[in-house]
Formats: sequence, C-alpha cells, structure tokens
Amino acid sequence: MLGITVLPEYFQVEGIEPVLDNCQNIAGANAITTSPYVMRLAATGEGQREPPIDAGAGAVRILDRPLWGKRELHVLTSPSFHANKALYSKTCYEPPIGDRFTDQGGEIVAKALRAIKKRGLTSYFQVQAAIPPGYRVQFSGVIDKDQPLLPNGNQVVNRVAKNASLASEDILQYQIALMLDLFQQYPDLDGIRLDWPEYPPYRFDSVFLDFNSQVAAHCESTEFFNNLRRSIAEIYSWVHSSLTNDAISHITDIPSLSGELRKLGYYDVLKEWLHLKRQLVTSYIARIHEAMHNAGFREKRLVPHAFPPPFHRLSGLDYGEVGKYSDHIPVKMYTMHWSMIARFYLDQLTKSNPDIDEAELIRMVFALLSISDEASPEKISDVRYPGPDDPQLPTNRVQRHKIEFAQRQAGDTKIAALIHGYGPVDEFRNRFELAFNAADNFAWVNRYCYLSDEKLRVMGEISGGKEL
Repeated sequence: MLGITVLPEYFQVEGIEPVLDNCQNIAGANAITTSPYVMRLAATGEGQREPPIDAGAGAVRILDRPLWGKRELHVLTSPSFHANKALYSKTCYEPPIGDRFTDQGGEIVAKALRAIKKRGLTSYFQVQAAIPPGYRVQFSGVIDKDQPLLPNGNQVVNRVAKNASLASEDILQYQIALMLDLFQQYPDLDGIRLDWPEYPPYRFDSVFLDFNSQVAAHCESTEFFNNLRRSIAEIYSWVHSSLTNDAISHITDIPSLSGELRKLGYYDVLKEWLHLKRQLVTSYIARIHEAMHNAGFREKRLVPHAFPPPFHRLSGLDYGEVGKYSDHIPVKMYTMHWSMIARFYLDQLTKSNPDIDEAELIRMVFALLSISDEASPEKISDVRYPGPDDPQLPTNRVQRHKIEFAQRQAGDTKIAALIHGYGPVDEFRNRFELAFNAADNFAWVNRYCYLSDEKLRVMGEISGGKEL
C-alpha cells in the first residue's frame, strides 16, 4: 500500500481528476484519504491558518501546492454533509451543522470518493478522534467538563492537539455517531483513519494528562484515582523543581531512567499511571470498533494513527492491544515535530530548573526521545522547528528502529509508516525511501499540500509507480 492524504480543498482548487492523476499515475498511490468538509478563504482576522501553526512553532511552514494562489492563508470550513441528527442522541455534543457552503460545494467530496472507487483505489476519511466537531484538525468544540486535566486540576496551556478526555462518555458517543453518520452518507468509503486517538505528548505538560474526574470511573476505585493523582502531582513538582545535574548525567536511555525513578520511589506509581492511560486509549478504540460492527459496518476499516516509539509510552497507545481492533496502524514519522517536541520540553524544564547544565539536559532529552542519529546540539536555541528549505534531524537509524519496534509490538496487525511531505525535495526523498522500505512498502504520506510535482515524481520512482 502507498496512500496519500488529499484534503478536499485540493479537489476544489485543482480538480478531482488532475489530483488523482498526480497521486495514482505519477506517485504510484493505490489509496487516498480525504475528509468530509469544504473550505473557503477567510476574511482578514478570521479563520485558522493553513497550514496549521502547531502552537506557534510551525509558523515557518508554507504549502508546496498553493491554494487559491496562496502558500499560506486563513480559511474557514463547513461540513460536506448534513448530519443525521438522530444518531447523536446519546451525546451532549451537537452534530456538524451544514450551511449554504455545504449546499453549494459539499457534493465534491462524494464525487471524489466515486472517482477514487472507479479507479480501483481504496478510500478513507481522516477525522479527529476526540475533538468535536471532528471533521477538520484544530477546530475544537470540546466543553470544559471534558477537557483533559493535569493532576493539579488545571488545563494544559497552548496545546498542539486539542483532544478531549478519552474518559468522557459524551466524547465517545459523539465519535461513534460521527463515524456511523459518515459511513451511512458515503457508501463508497472504505474506512476511517482516526487522528490522535491517544494523549498526544507534544507539550511537556501534556505528558501528565489525564486527571479529569471522569477518569475515576475507569479505575478500581475513586480512592485509587485520588491517590494516583496526588502521586503524579508530586512527580510533576519534583521534575519542575528538583532536577540535578548528577541525576541527569546518569540518564542515558529508558532503562537508566527507570533506575533513577526506582531510587526516588516513583517507578511503581508511574507504571500504574501509564497502564491506566493505555486502558483508556484501548477501551476508546475498542468501543468504536464494536459500535461499527453492531451497526452493520463490519467490512469498513478502522485505522487509528499512533505516535512512534518511545512517544507511544507517554500517549497511551499500545500497538498490540489497539491492533486487535485495527485494519492497520500508521505510525507517525514526523521528524520535524520531534525537534519541536524536544524544544517544548527543554524550554519548560530549563525555566523551572535554571541551574541545570543546558548541554546535559539536551543530551538526556534527545536520548530518551530517540530523535536523532547524531549527537545532540549544545544549545537549546539550536533545537528548533525546521524551515521549509532546512534539513530535518538525521534519523535513518532511529526511524528504522521505531518502525521495527512498533511492528514487533503490533504482531499480526500491519504497521504503516506515516511519512510527512514537508521539507526539501532531496531530504524528503531520503525519508520517504527509508520509511517506505522499513515498513515493507506499506506507507501513507501526509499530505498532498506538501507534495510538489517533483516530490510526486520521487515517490513514483521509489514505489515503482503503477507496478505497486
């Protein structure tokens, strides 16, 4: 499989058949993902930036393929469909509201799916896993009662992923209703890819989610939940005030980190907490899978995205357990995000532990996250989100290891390399070839907006084009 994520605005701007010609005939794709919305330009001061700004760090990103003549713009969206409101009776969240833009242009998504099917390609929607209304990234309608919380009861500031608590029944029932609605309205659809069906650990604070009170219902008792919350709050306080150069110098990998945590008496409680996260994530995906089967969509494919190792330990996604309910699992090889995450963590840790040796802290964070083949830089200022013409971190070895590790854990469920198209052509060529081969020619590329004609040709050369 070689799939490309093509969001609907490119069908609107470039046309359905030209886009599919590029993907199938030039790049060699045999699967296409799109989403159930239509887009339009926003007036000045309105809408969301396209491409997404990634909590400020991704402001350097621009589109390889212009939209309405622009390589960065602000946009508004409308659902491409009018929701079946009866399906949403078990949730407090309202279904997506169609409008005049839905009426004027929404049919293009159904037309694209029909064209994809006619060509013999497999079709998917990508939707957000726990962010109502869910049909478009970064447009969140999550209400306060369903926000994931830190152990002190606060929300994380300036999150990249605006996910709700996976313990919320209202969120789960909304997600089930949305997916059943989409399968009913788009019979040509083969499956749905869920983005962020976990606790995305972009910010260091996001690592310490989730202590929303609804999580207590997933624990053996309220007392257990409260004790866990207090213990994790103590660890949060320690890491924000008591890191020492001596401790950091002994941490070179996850086993050595485990040893330090055992010395401090924190290891067992962290193990319990991470186990609880995995239960929340697995239960969420399992119940969606069950609802699809019960509604008569057994043949449709459920495809949850996943953070790569070792980020998955923090996000709560267990490849083996989640694989029981998945057609396949795309694992994100978004290397430009890895440096962004490291920078977020480093900024927060140095602010709260000002006496820590900067170079040693960078070395520890890079080692624990396993995000580069080379030695870490000496200065935090050198850890940054790469610009569109900048090389990304050298990752040949670590990417291969991450894909192989995920596949071992997933067992019989296929792992797909989810490769990002952002970056210079030559650098993209290297990342694409590496990950495509490491995943045994099973990959998704996100997304068409970053795939210049030259990058599409590169994909075709490596994939073998129509011979795939």
